[in-house]
Amino acid sequence: MSLIYGPNEIKEWDAYTIKHEPISSINLMERAAIACCKRLIGSFIFESITLICGKGNNGGDGLAIARILATRDYKVTVYICEYTNQSSQDFVTNLKRLPDNVRVNHIAEEDNLELNSDLIVDCLFGAGLDRPIENWLATVVAQINKCSTPVVSIDLPSGLYLASNEHNSFNAVIKADATFSFQIPKLPFFFAEYATYIGQFTILNIGLSVKYTNSAIATYVDRNEIALNPINDFAFKGTKGYLTVIAGSGNMIGAALLCSQAAFKTGCGYVGLISNKAALVPLAINLPEAIWFDENPAQLPKKTTAIAIGPGLGKNERSKTLLKLALKFEGPIVIDADGLNLLAENNELLNVLPKESILTPHLGELKRLIGTADSPEQLLEKQKAFSKKHGVYIIQKGPYSKLTTPNGDLYINSTGNSGMATAGMGDALTGIIGSFLAQGYSAANSAINGMYFHGLAGDYIVERNGKIGLLTTDVIKALPKVLNGL
Repeated sequence: MSLIYGPNEIKEWDAYTIKHEPISSINLMERAAIACCKRLIGSFIFESITLICGKGNNGGDGLAIARILATRDYKVTVYICEYTNQSSQDFVTNLKRLPDNVRVNHIAEEDNLELNSDLIVDCLFGAGLDRPIENWLATVVAQINKCSTPVVSIDLPSGLYLASNEHNSFNAVIKADATFSFQIPKLPFFFAEYATYIGQFTILNIGLSVKYTNSAIATYVDRNEIALNPINDFAFKGTKGYLTVIAGSGNMIGAALLCSQAAFKTGCGYVGLISNKAALVPLAINLPEAIWFDENPAQLPKKTTAIAIGPGLGKNERSKTLLKLALKFEGPIVIDADGLNLLAENNELLNVLPKESILTPHLGELKRLIGTADSPEQLLEKQKAFSKKHGVYIIQKGPYSKLTTPNGDLYINSTGNSGMATAGMGDALTGIIGSFLAQGYSAANSAINGMYFHGLAGDYIVERNGKIGLLTTDVIKALPKVLNGL
């Protein structure tokens, strides 16, 4: 897991590294510039390059990149935007270091850019900006955005804010094809609303101190910190958990099957399915390992160690009765789909929602549950508040799924891909999380493991077959491979 910091913490991290490594700020900038050059050369075919530089440290990065590329016989042009008389010390140092074969242009309000190179690099403001780009600088941004040449932003597209873009006008923001960011991903990278500005982001390790710690905005969940419990050589089905799935109705029986299959493939010992009789034959044919129960049970199966409820459940009175039965269970529960819609339509049920329940809404279900918002950051804050108020875990499903916890923490998932945007993926996730709960994992670990391995299985398939034609059943079949491969 990597910690995701805000602007103040990132500045402190730089300062901490400079003090404790020790390394000078100019040499740390050089390290960053070298990393950028390696990635530029490795990612693009170009002979000529234009760098648009501000007069702060982001501009200093650009000047260092310009020098390094010029020494390797690239045709380099630099535009320095003269919007202030003040410059950072490292900017000045790198300006003096530029060789004679770099064409340097100082531009102001009346000047135009000549963007006729093979590649453009945006080093205007980067991650340090917290106000809109205005006046003639906005015209510079507009010229870059109209150009058909590929654009790479360094650290963050100029005009985009690092902390929150809730009040950003977006009148002048660089629309990058790629963003090279330093050390850690930045929060705006994880919102679909900002994808048109960020393009494909890449994280470059520039060697900031691993000993630095501070309060983080979020935790980025990657493979480094994911761990599974060891399997006891004397384990049997009774010790590997019993997940009761309450799902499926009418023409949505497939949701119940997908959820149940995913639970078994994640290692659950038993799966019992409470559903209507329409599920009986498909279950016997496709998943004979599961146990079917009538949709009107007086009580839950006695062996139940966790519940997964909601996929394809419907929203009729029978469904509501089943949800009430599940909410009385004195054990872990994951709620999805129609289970969430029933909660949204029956607010009194929120008062009996068990603490540490896991809710897995997609964006529409989340808004029905907690209300709408004016920005993705605002919606995420409302999600955090709901998690804290009701003592539950919420996974906002989608690209870079976002998990909020009862104590207000935020986890952002690193796995998954757009090929997984197909029917049934959420049903599988519910089964995966339910399986971890049934096996005795904590609610936090079940939610984190669930979204991580769900996405990892999708990535495994896409690496081999591509994104087109990916089915939920493909992901379910890949679960043992990624779980055992850890």
